[in-house]
Amino acid sequence: MLLRSGRRKPYEVLFHGRKSVTRKALLGTVKTASRKPALLLRETLKCYILTEDSKTVHFDIDEDGHHEISTKDSQSHEDIAWLSVFTRNEPAVTDSKNVVILTQRSKLNEFVLLCKGKKHLSLKVLKACSSEPDYPSVGKHNVKTCNHEDPDVKQLSEDNHFFIMHYQGDSVQFQCYEDTSYYLYVNDDSLDIRKLENKEPNEDKNFYFRVSYLQEK
Repeated sequence: MLLRSGRRKPYEVLFHGRKSVTRKALLGTVKTASRKPALLLRETLKCYILTEDSKTVHFDIDEDGHHEISTKDSQSHEDIAWLSVFTRNEPAVTDSKNVVILTQRSKLNEFVLLCKGKKHLSLKVLKACSSEPDYPSVGKHNVKTCNHEDPDVKQLSEDNHFFIMHYQGDSVQFQCYEDTSYYLYVNDDSLDIRKLENKEPNEDKNFYFRVSYLQEK
C-alpha cells in the first residue's frame, strides 16, 4: 500500500515474561518539542513485527519518496525492525510503560521511522549513528553508546515518533504517544492507525501484534 508523505515519553521499561535480547546497551536523551521531560534510550532490540495472522510488517521509502507500509506473508532480512526502548528521564517514576520507536532499513540502506501522521501513518528517514557519539559513554569500561548500525535517536524531537507498547499475554498493542486515543491497526494487507471509540482494543485482533526478537550472533 502506498501512502502519501506525511509526518513523539516514558517510563521505566520492563519486559515481563520475555527474554530481553539486547543488541547493545544504548543510552541517549531526546527532548520533545513540547519541552516535557526528556526520554532516555535504554536499549535497541532487533526483531520482526508480526500481525496476529503471522504476517510480517514492512515499511519503506523508495527513491521517488513514495511511502510503503504493508503486511506480507513472506519474511526476509529487509523486514527486520529496530525496536528502540525509552524511559522517562526523571528521578522518580510511579507509572510503568514501554515507550518505543520502530525503524526498519530501507532499500536505500537508510533507517525509516514509523510515525503517526494527522490521519494516517507516515514515515521519516533517520540517519544512522556515527561511530563516535558526542554523548557520554556507558559504564565503567567506556563502552561506546552508539554505532553506525543503529538509528540516531538524537534526531527525534516530536511526540508522534513514539508509541506506547502494551503487553497483552504473548501479544502487544502499539498506542500512539502523541494522541493516546489512536492505536496501530492492521487494515487488510496494510498498516494504519485507528481511533478507539467506546471499546477496548483487545476486542479486535487487528489491534494486536507480536514481536519476534532476534538473537545476536
